[in-house]
Amino acid sequence: MSILAVLAHLRFLGLMMVGAYGLINAILTLLSPLTTGWPVWATTLLAVPPMVVGMVHLVLPVARRHLPRPGQTQA
Repeated sequence: MSILAVLAHLRFLGLMMVGAYGLINAILTLLSPLTTGWPVWATTLLAVPPMVVGMVHLVLPVARRHLPRPGQTQA
């Protein structure tokens, strides 16, 4: 694997981590008034479905949009 491919992979990984972090925190913040006093497993059970939908339909497409296509050079 070339150094450029490794750097592109690390960039994608970084974008996914930042997006996931923001999404998870936003969901937990929105759910916190509803889930005060709930056990952790119940809060997680409520947070996972919107988190998965957000990752698949929001974070992943945005991260992929910021990466060049294979074989395409960046200007």
